Amino acid sequence: MHPMSQLDQLRRQMAEELTQIPQYRALKSMERFIAELSAIYETPIEPLEVSAGEDSNKKIAQAIESHLRGESGPAIVKNAAYLPVHRVA
Repeated sequence: MHPMSQLDQLRRQMAEELTQIPQYRALKSMERFIAELSAIYETPIEPLEVSAGEDSNKKIAQAIESHLRGESGPAIVKNAAYLPVHRVA
């Protein structure tokens, strides 16, 4: 086996050769770009999902109870007429 210093030198030489290959450099730059975008747009999802899940569960339970009691909930319009006022420029 090679001594550790020779293996380290061989590893550095291989890394230098890899950095000279355009495809490898492009791949590494894309990885850095994706990592930066992930860091920017990554949001803590867990607290939001927990609170949203609890709220939606409460709303669903209330809707079921009101339906069983015969109360009418908010009216849902499935086929709303088109109004030019709704158009967004």
